[in-house]
Amino acid sequence: MASHIAHPLVLGVHPAGRGYRWVLFESPLSPVDWGAASSKGGRNARLIARFERLLNRYVPDAVVLEAFEDRESRRPERVRLLCRAILHLAGTKGVESFTYRRSVISTCFGTVGATTRQEIAQAIASHIDVFAHLLPRKRGPGDSADIRQAHFDAAALAITHFAVIGGTSPSSSSPGMVQA
Repeated sequence: MASHIAHPLVLGVHPAGRGYRWVLFESPLSPVDWGAASSKGGRNARLIARFERLLNRYVPDAVVLEAFEDRESRRPERVRLLCRAILHLAGTKGVESFTYRRSVISTCFGTVGATTRQEIAQAIASHIDVFAHLLPRKRGPGDSADIRQAHFDAAALAITHFAVIGGTSPSSSSPGMVQA
């Protein structure tokens, strides 16, 4: 089913655990849908099949991932293979794909005083009400990452993409986040 939304759709994808979390935006403050794909044992073939259904359902204009090939990334090889497959599939469907380094995301959100993953998640939750209930608690020493953080990481990717293509930063828009 093709999307009937007139705005460009940006799909932020963040691998996490045994799958990935995704958020689809029509503008920086307007998420359309979000969800998760997981597979026992992290089988990439199943995850890619789910991603293809996602692409067919929404027909996004852009797919955005965090940079996974550079030295800054500490992704395991299975996750790197998944990311490569996601980008390849997007390309075969005619969907543009983009990757952003963590430092670019931090710089983008730094304009509103948010540079850590937790601070960025708080900034997103404070401006997008539907995500407020997903906000993970702050991690303590020795705590493992809350899987809900991956939704915010996916959202941060999409919002960063809007900022990069629109030439705006979160601080130049009201109220404190990027606007289309």
